[in-house]
Amino acid sequence: MLSNLFSTSSFIGEINRLTATISIGENIYLGDILDVIIVAALIYIALFFLKQTRSLLALLGIGILIALYAIAQIFNLYLTSITLQSFFGIFFIVLAIIFQEELRRFFEFLASIGTRQTQDKPVTSTSTTTKLVQAVANLAHQKHGALIVLTGSENIERHLDGGQLADAIISEHLLESIFDPSSAGHDGAVIVNKDRLLRFGVHLPLSTDFKQLQKMGTRHSAALGLSEKTDAFVIVVSEERGTISIAYKGKITTLHNPEELTKVLNKFLKEKFPEEPVSIIENMLKKNSGIKAAALGISAMVWFFSVFQAETIQRDFVLPVAYRNVPESTVISETQPNEVVVTMAGRGEAAFSRFDTSTLKITIEGSNIENGVNTINITPEMIERPFPISVINIEPERVRVRAQTFNIATGIPITVNTTGTPEEGKEIETIQVSPKDIDLLIPPGQLAPESISTESIDLNKIEKTTTTTSRLITPGNIRLTKEAKNEVKVTITIRDTEE
Repeated sequence: MLSNLFSTSSFIGEINRLTATISIGENIYLGDILDVIIVAALIYIALFFLKQTRSLLALLGIGILIALYAIAQIFNLYLTSITLQSFFGIFFIVLAIIFQEELRRFFEFLASIGTRQTQDKPVTSTSTTTKLVQAVANLAHQKHGALIVLTGSENIERHLDGGQLADAIISEHLLESIFDPSSAGHDGAVIVNKDRLLRFGVHLPLSTDFKQLQKMGTRHSAALGLSEKTDAFVIVVSEERGTISIAYKGKITTLHNPEELTKVLNKFLKEKFPEEPVSIIENMLKKNSGIKAAALGISAMVWFFSVFQAETIQRDFVLPVAYRNVPESTVISETQPNEVVVTMAGRGEAAFSRFDTSTLKITIEGSNIENGVNTINITPEMIERPFPISVINIEPERVRVRAQTFNIATGIPITVNTTGTPEEGKEIETIQVSPKDIDLLIPPGQLAPESISTESIDLNKIEKTTTTTSRLITPGNIRLTKEAKNEVKVTITIRDTEE
């Protein structure tokens, strides 16, 4: 697991280095290109979604204000800039109020992106579609009002109110019986998903688009209301006129005959649930070139005014030298110097305010260090720093590392060194040490000791069974391994002597 962690960390570090150092042009880096593309993708998703929800007109008004602010900045129009800055101070509050419903739907839309390619069709067979159209035709002929919702790829549950569970297979007789005027649930809507009728008698949100509704009734208002808030396909049968209408994408259309319903229903299914499902990302890449161009242009403009024109700031940091992957048998005794002055650059003061400078450090790969004195070149790749901070200068460019390699001796017994004796009438029963042995680093050419002892423990001061700690005494140039502790636990058991 640790090896995977280090490899992941190295990979991320390499990506950061490339994006922060590879220059595309004067003062433009690979990271800037990625920055623009990512923001453009987000803007594209937002524009694509707003187009679906018919909110582009309101967004266009905001876009005009942003464009006006950009012009004011270019031509130094002070009064206009100050006025628009005051507006932008409450911009996000205004945005949240204006697009409250759209924002919630947008985040639900984003959450569903990864799963859309695996969703099933709401109506899966031609026979089911035929039954549905035939039932609608019969209801229209009898002038029995009806409201049928075919779910799309968005979750519509929070827009539904009331109703009764059914979970029944769709049939002409079932639909006709539900919408019979004598039925208790005939005034509500039925929810259809796949080949099944899930609920009936459901209440839908009403639309306030009176221009489209004109003389239409409550059923049409409910159908239009749900289509404004979701991607559901809603079929309406007028009780007064016996006409068939469909509501989709915030528009309501009256059809001329059942055959036309079959055509638009199949078009809906093909659009929302193609026979060979593709991800929403793949679908976006193939369509809507105008929106893609607009998103890329907006992203590039925002980058130009907020990033490219920002002053490049340089700062000096005194960074400590650290090591990783140093072998167990290698001990680094000296690093000269142990701190290096690194000059870094970023666009604007904000580049340095977004991270904790105490986390900056130089990390040297210890697996390459040999016995003796090593001269190591400090490169930008060794400097752990956030993206997109770049390294301008390193002083000094080299450090001298003195290292010594040892042989590892394992399982060397630990003996407890004691002085004195317990008071009269008491004697030592046992002396136990934990751990019982230890691993040592032995200089080349030197023999490992038969045992290693603790510092002296004075038995004169011990009156009862006691557990204490004692430090180890390492002879000569012998060292403990990195994982070994220099302190051990000693338990001395005292018992009373017989008189």
